[in-house]
Amino acid sequence: MYFQLHRRRRGDFTSLINFFPLLRIRIGKVTGGSPLIELGAYTQLLVSYTILGGVYGLTALGLSLIWGVMKAVNWAHGDFLMLGMYVAFWTVTLLGIDPYIAAIVSFILLGLLGMMTHIIAIEPVVEKPGGHEATLLTTLGISVILESLALILWSPSPRSYYNSYKNTFLEVLGVRTSVAEAIAFMISIISIVAVDQFLRRVRIGKAIRAVSQNPIGARVVGIDVPRIRLMTFGLGVALAGMAGVLVSTFYPNIRPLAGSVWDIASYVVVIFAGLGTIYGVIFAGILIGILEGLGTIIFSNAFRQILVYAVFLMILLLRPQGLFGKALRRV
Repeated sequence: MYFQLHRRRRGDFTSLINFFPLLRIRIGKVTGGSPLIELGAYTQLLVSYTILGGVYGLTALGLSLIWGVMKAVNWAHGDFLMLGMYVAFWTVTLLGIDPYIAAIVSFILLGLLGMMTHIIAIEPVVEKPGGHEATLLTTLGISVILESLALILWSPSPRSYYNSYKNTFLEVLGVRTSVAEAIAFMISIISIVAVDQFLRRVRIGKAIRAVSQNPIGARVVGIDVPRIRLMTFGLGVALAGMAGVLVSTFYPNIRPLAGSVWDIASYVVVIFAGLGTIYGVIFAGILIGILEGLGTIIFSNAFRQILVYAVFLMILLLRPQGLFGKALRRV
């Protein structure tokens, strides 16, 4: 096994395949469609989408926490991720800081924004009759507000920023990926494990688990359920903000409506995994990434979602609780 770092350059090869933004596969001269060349390109593609699947898992984790604890659907989840992308853009371009430091900034800022949103718009309706439906409509309204504000403040034009990570490549056994994608994958996995340990070992985390399993019983034993809901919503939004920064390091399309794509992917991951599961979102995120890669190979990049939703519908029919709905604990 060996590792090599490569700076992107255009040189003596004549064919570049670009299946995914910023993922360019150098395969040399294509003469007669060599099976070995195609196999290498397909392997490259599957690895890239597997890495993307890890980021899907982190994106879905915040949604899964909120859904599991509050039994509420947050339709603005993707828009908070979009705000995280803009936090990365502005902090890197104006302050010149490293984008991974911007991830910490985004985690804090979006966490505070999430808690403010919860106090103003979620908590007043969540325990009222029809509270779940009201929460659904409230978060939908928040989504519209955030997208409209982003359009007014930053225009529909896509933005991107320069960072050296996406122009540097890591090669392992002939399979190449950008350092930005590799770091995003590693941080996503580490973050998911860290959240799991937080829920297992920290007192507040244990309280979050208790509220998710039995909110009435948790209230009886003295847990401040509204406070736990507040912290859970803040944590879920903070994770979305951090995921937005990681996505922005390799996804050159920061725009006000960018969150909708990740929003849908997050819901699919959560339902694949099973409501409220933690490690299930890692598996489900990677599974969706692999299915997207296979869909690109079998159909085309434009129709890569066909395979994802075909398997999604099949799982809904066979296991409505998701792949890990009973095997893993709820949070």
